[in-house]
This record gives sequence, C-alpha cells and structure tokens, in this order.
Amino acid sequence: MRTWRLWQVLAGMALLYPACLLAQDELVIPPTDGTTFLNKQIEEDASRPPGRVYVLRRNGYYLWNAILTNSGWVLRIKAEEGPGQKPVIYLIADPATGTFPQHFIEMGEDVYLKDIIMVGFIESMEGQIANNPPRLIRSRAAGFDLVLDGCILTQSRGEHIRLEQATRVVKITNCIFANMGDLGLSNLGAGKPIDFRGTSCDSAIFINNTFVNFHDRVVRHRSSSAALNYFIFDHNTVVNSLGFHGTLVLGWLGRECRITNNLFVDHFIAGADTDRTRQSEFEEPGEWDPRNGLGRMAWVLSVPNDTTHWVVKGNYYSVSPEVQAFYDRHAAEGVLGEGPALTHHICRRLGADSATAFIKELIELANRPRPMVNMAEWYRDPNGGNKTKNTPTPKWVRELHDYDRRPWQYFADTLDCSYSTSTAAYTGAMGGFPAGDLNWFPSKKAEWEVWVTGVEQNPTAPQEFALYQNYPNPFNPSTKIRFRLERPEQVLLAVHDLRGHCVRILISGRMEAGYHEVPFNGSGLASGVYVYKLRAGNQEKAGKMVLVR
Repeated sequence: MRTWRLWQVLAGMALLYPACLLAQDELVIPPTDGTTFLNKQIEEDASRPPGRVYVLRRNGYYLWNAILTNSGWVLRIKAEEGPGQKPVIYLIADPATGTFPQHFIEMGEDVYLKDIIMVGFIESMEGQIANNPPRLIRSRAAGFDLVLDGCILTQSRGEHIRLEQATRVVKITNCIFANMGDLGLSNLGAGKPIDFRGTSCDSAIFINNTFVNFHDRVVRHRSSSAALNYFIFDHNTVVNSLGFHGTLVLGWLGRECRITNNLFVDHFIAGADTDRTRQSEFEEPGEWDPRNGLGRMAWVLSVPNDTTHWVVKGNYYSVSPEVQAFYDRHAAEGVLGEGPALTHHICRRLGADSATAFIKELIELANRPRPMVNMAEWYRDPNGGNKTKNTPTPKWVRELHDYDRRPWQYFADTLDCSYSTSTAAYTGAMGGFPAGDLNWFPSKKAEWEVWVTGVEQNPTAPQEFALYQNYPNPFNPSTKIRFRLERPEQVLLAVHDLRGHCVRILISGRMEAGYHEVPFNGSGLASGVYVYKLRAGNQEKAGKMVLVR
C-alpha cells in the first residue's frame, strides 16, 4: 500500500517551486561577455526586493569568481522557461587577484536553485583541473533551507555540498551530481555528493536524482551530535562509486528513515574487506568484523536506536562483470564481493522485510562511465596506494588511475541510466514503476507523478501534532517558528514573556493540516527569553526562544 508520508513529501514538492521561484520579482541576467561575473552582478543588485529571482538565459554561459554569501537575504537562481540547454556557470579565478574561490555559495539564508549547471572549473582549459575546488556549496549559518531541482553539479575534489551548520530542509530533486573526488588534490575519504558533517537536519529529501563518479559516500552524517529527523531517499540512481567508507552513512537519526525504490550500480566497487584504513569509519554501528575485530562493512550505516521508523524496500542493485572480476581477483585477500547492504541493527528493525530490501540483478545501463576498477586496483597495489587514503602522491597518475571523468556536456546530453524493460527492476519499485531515477524513463515519470498525487489523502496513520524549535535561536531580531497539524484546526500561536504576558499574537484562525512556518520579528522587545505557545483544538505545545540584542 502506498504510504501516507510518501504522499505528504511528494505533494509538498509540487507546491515548493511555484511559491519560491515563480511568483516573485524576476531579474534576467544576460550571459557573460568575458568581463562580467554572475556573483558580482547578484551582489551589486542594490534594489533587491525580498522576492528576487535571478533568471539565467538558456544556452548561456556565466562566470563566477568569488564566494557569494547571502547573509540576510534569500538566494534564488533559475533558468528561463522554454527549450534550450540549461545555463552553465563556471567557477574561475578572480582576474584581479588570481585567487580561485573555494566554492560558489556560502549559505547565510535560504538557497533555491533550479535548472542550472554548476561546474567547478572550465574543463576545456588545459591545466584547470588543478583548481578543482573543495566543494560547490557550503553552509555558514543555522536554520535555513537548501533546495535544488533539475540541476547538474559537477567537479569538486571534496563534496558538492557541505553543511557545517544545522539545516531545516535539504531537498534535492531531479538533479545529477557528478565527478566528486580527485586523488591529485585530495584523498579517498573525500569525493561525495553531500556531507552533513555532524549537524542536524529536520528533513533531508532526495528524490529522482542520479549520483555518478565519486570516491566515497552519497551521504555522510558521521560523528553526529544531532539527528537527521526525517531522511527520505527515494527513486535515486547511484552509479560508479568506490564506496570507500560506505554508501549512506546516516549517523544519528530521528523519527523516520525511508530508503525506497532506488537503483545502485557498481556503487561499492572497493568491496567489503578487512582493510583497516576503510574500516576506521565503519565503527559507529558498533558491529565488528569477526576476522579482525574492526568495523563491519555495510552500505547503510546508522547509530543504533529503537525509536527511528525504518522503511527500506523496492531497491535493486547490480554488479558489472568488470567489478565482479575485481572481487574475484582479490577474494583470497579478504574481499567479500559487494558485502552486506545493511547493518545487523537495521535488519532487526526491518524484520522479515530486510531479506528483500535490496534485490540483486544484472542490469546494464544504456550509457555510463566505465567502472572505476583501475582506481580500486591502484588503491590495493603495494606499489600504488597500498591501502592508504592520504594522497596526493606521485604514485598516482591521473591518466592511468583516475576514474572515467567526463565533462559536463556528457552529463547534460549523453549519460543514459535507462535499462531494459525486461528486468525485474523495471517494475520492481512501489506501484510497479522502475527502480532508480525516473527521469531516465520520462513516460513512466509522468505516470508516477499522477500516481503519487492519487495516494489516499485521509490516511489511517495521521500526522503528529508538533511544534519545532525556532530557527535561528538565539535570534536578532527575526526568527521563524514551524509547526505541524494533524488535521484542520482553529489555531492560536502567540508569544509570551516569562511573566506570562502575551506580547504578540502571530496566528489566530483556522489552518489546514500539514507543515506551517510563521516569521516572528522581535523588534521593539527587550532582550531575553520568550515563550511561544501553539494551541490547536484541544492540543497545546510551547517552546522557548532567546532574543539577543
């Protein structure tokens, strides 16, 4: 049965972009003439209204020569409507200083990106790979949203997205993340799509994306001090990764984790092994390989708890003949092929469903980069990497050992992760749809979009009534209060001082079920602790927040 929460998440997606990117104050920015820089044009937008959307021309090229920090204002960039190639943005050195920026965006507020291509350096210029940046997007402040739809992100030596502060919502849909990691500049523990570090995220949502060509994990949330409260990983295709420290490393989880309807092809090429270098970051589940007493390798890792609701189903995976031959060559050295998908703890939480959570099938993708077997062999070679990740080293030769690194044009025009309709995976996802990123099956995706909106809207399992901690907190002078209603209710949301006096009424009226967010501006109030109280019907919750002048 299609579940209520899947409907809730996907229905929310349909509302997001009209609200955030369409009904706003648009400013069309022409492509570069070689002397203009998109980041500067955005910074110098002196008349920027609160709803500004920067619109880029299709078939256009743009240059970006310094880190852009959107402190106190929401950054929205999208391609213009209509046909044509998505606009391409290149990271380049500042011509005045020669300094190459470490990334494009440093988040100081919400960021929304739609239908653009971000490239870490100009690939067609000889020698520019030496500037391959550590990352493409980084957070610098807590409590904001990062939303990407229809984008291609390619070329970073570390991770495309690095979140070093708590985020509220991270939503990645219909994107391609490619070419993550560079042994000429970094190590094998780098090279991943998204790194939450140890911070929190209320809702981390990944739907209908393709992740291709990378060293390490798709998601890293390690040594975490706070939870990923809702983690949704649905209908994604993952192809051509060493899986150096795992695939989905989720750390501390909160209410729910859903890993559903995905396709993994050659996603753990390094294999399950008794390799101390790699095992050093498989220890968080507290499960040990009996062969050497170190961390037991699995694709999906978490810090065990008995409260997270797990749903893992409809996933398929494939090992190509080239990768299987690598496993066979090194079996005597302790490589157990692709190894287990799940930890023992997750299997116990799933019960009988764990047996079919991931189904193996030989699947050939229509057009994909070559499996990175050369890199896997180099890593194990005593005269090469010798099972160490502390590179770069002169023993690594890009022309011989790098993965099949392709330019952005390949990912925009040639990559094709569709597969045969005769495979079990083609009808193996929920609803009888293909597993993996449905953008590779456009007609099926159109059917799926109708299907998900037809999910029962009055489910037997209701949403919980919830009031969340305001973001940011402490604040000066503005913050946001978010809550969730399980049914339509008469709502009162008010702010009180510690003496119990009501200082502001933010909402008084009937509201629909679902998530709601309300801004609060403390201008005119003294510094101190305030209590925000939510009453909906006969239910009531309260939270504390700190106004600092």
